[in-house]
Amino acid sequence: MRLLLAAATGAAVFASGTATAFATQNKTAAMACDLVAADVTALTVDDPYVPLKEDATITFEATLKDAWKLDGGTPKKVERNITAVKAEFQRVGETAWNAATIGDLPAVPAPPATGDATLPAEAVKLKGSFKITKDNKDGKWLVRLLVSRGGDTKESCKEVTVDPQVKFVSASVTDPVVISTSGDTEVKVRANVIGASTVKGKLYNNDGGDSVDITLEKGSSANTWFVDTYFDSSFSTGYWTLDLEASRGGQALEVKKADTFSVQRGASKKAKSKISFDVTANKVKKGKSIRLFGKVYRGSSAYAGKMVGLYYKKKGGSWKFAYYVKATGSGQYSKTIKPKFDAYWRANVSGTSKTYGATSGYEYVDVR
Repeated sequence: MRLLLAAATGAAVFASGTATAFATQNKTAAMACDLVAADVTALTVDDPYVPLKEDATITFEATLKDAWKLDGGTPKKVERNITAVKAEFQRVGETAWNAATIGDLPAVPAPPATGDATLPAEAVKLKGSFKITKDNKDGKWLVRLLVSRGGDTKESCKEVTVDPQVKFVSASVTDPVVISTSGDTEVKVRANVIGASTVKGKLYNNDGGDSVDITLEKGSSANTWFVDTYFDSSFSTGYWTLDLEASRGGQALEVKKADTFSVQRGASKKAKSKISFDVTANKVKKGKSIRLFGKVYRGSSAYAGKMVGLYYKKKGGSWKFAYYVKATGSGQYSKTIKPKFDAYWRANVSGTSKTYGATSGYEYVDVR
């Protein structure tokens, strides 16, 4: 009596040699995906992902165990213990196996000139590859090796996660960016991009001119990318745009107008200063004294205790420092001098992180 078996595909086959082979294949596909340590000690797969356009060639490396053995002759020679290795892969949702490429086993080591041979100390490593197309699905794929030792073949299998195709989800930029003369303004760029290995972009003013190139870093949560940059008061105000480029495996997805934002000029947080300047006489005899005086302000209030610099310039010359004088509690300053030559005179108060500097008008002193 013939025993009718139902194959996984739904086709009916008889329990003959052909049916036995088919049933074995389905049993193998249903087995747990594990490495057989006696044959394969490691199977590493390099960066599997679904590409944007051209097929991605995914490489892997298998480390074989006990690839060699010594024969029974005299003297002993090294011979193959592993006689063949076949590589296959299975896509998510499939039951059939697809052929992968794998390198040849190395040549058998030459015997020594005299005496018994010894087994090579280094493990045999074989490199292979398989292709993923843009139409394939991401998820859990399987890579397996069929390792033969003579007539005995065993399966070693590894599950690998194939990352999805690069896809832009969203992006945001600080809006509005309010720039100030008091310091730099932080601009936060955030993006949600699936499947990328690098994300870079450009912030640019829509009217042309200013632009900033940025490279985003991978965030701690899935598919998040970020970078913080800074704008100073020299950046153009108006409407700006963020363009992004997300890449994987040398293929890039360009995202135009990933986000838009505005740059505004805020009210200055720095106080303005001003300084008045005068002389008691614009004409003076040599050896006689005159007084240089004035008042320094921060905003509309007296700039108490501020150091004031007094400068002179001869006709045709440049401004040179002469004296420092300290303002009083009411912001007033005064310095008595005996001028020796004709010159222009003026006063200056230097700026700080919180206050702008200021320079007075000048007065000409004629020495006779």
